Amino acid sequence: MRTDDRVGPLEVRHFFSGAALYRDGTIVGSLTPVGLAFKVPDELRDSLIASEKAIPLRYFPNSPVKRDYVLFPGSEILPEEATDLLLARRAK
Repeated sequence: MRTDDRVGPLEVRHFFSGAALYRDGTIVGSLTPVGLAFKVPDELRDSLIASEKAIPLRYFPNSPVKRDYVLFPGSEILPEEATDLLLARRAK
């Protein structure tokens, strides 16, 4: 796996029935039973959902939407796109 120094060190930890991605002790992404999700700023979240590149994250069909996250069903996201998402949260 290629690394990107702009993102900084990342740590993966067990998180309920998946895994969570942390940077500087803060969660920035999650591999959930429903797919790969990233914590992103509101404007970017709205843009990704509007473009249909991502959908809102719901852990279960009737659960509330996790508003700070976008979900990439099937984990179909390029490494460059993942880097951009991680940098978007850092720039905020």
